[in-house]
Amino acid sequence: MIRFLAILISAILYCILWNTYRKPLCDIDRDVVLEVPAVEPAPEPTEVEKLLFEPLDIYFESASLEIIRTPQLEEWLSLAKNYLEENPGERLVLTGHTDNEGTEESNLNLSLERANRVKEILSAEGFSAESLEVEGKGQSEPIAGNDTPEGMQKNRRVSIRLLKR
Repeated sequence: MIRFLAILISAILYCILWNTYRKPLCDIDRDVVLEVPAVEPAPEPTEVEKLLFEPLDIYFESASLEIIRTPQLEEWLSLAKNYLEENPGERLVLTGHTDNEGTEESNLNLSLERANRVKEILSAEGFSAESLEVEGKGQSEPIAGNDTPEGMQKNRRVSIRLLKR
């Protein structure tokens, strides 16, 4: 017991002396003002960039690799092609998705095939293959329920989005 009290008293005295006589870690002159350089805010995205950052979904028929063309798709692709020509370091990411019909493995393969099919179409329309990245998600990221034909149709898609570097 005496040993315990001796250790306790020694620890308390050590803490008191340490905090009383130790040198401060920083000798800061409180009158000195550091100048921090101004940081330029990120430039506001252009109207075209705002449109291209919103993913565009291209839809497919069931168990098909043929895309359903829409006027919105044609307009978006035209803007994207011009933008990529002016900004060669930027890329488009093509992400394939499916509904839940079939096995997970077959749907993953189908989603990759669909994304590659869109890449082929875009390359044939003048897009640089190096500016197109492909990935497949299968049935893992539905945007609608797979319990109705309409929901399943929405899930059979390739999403295209701009990846700014």
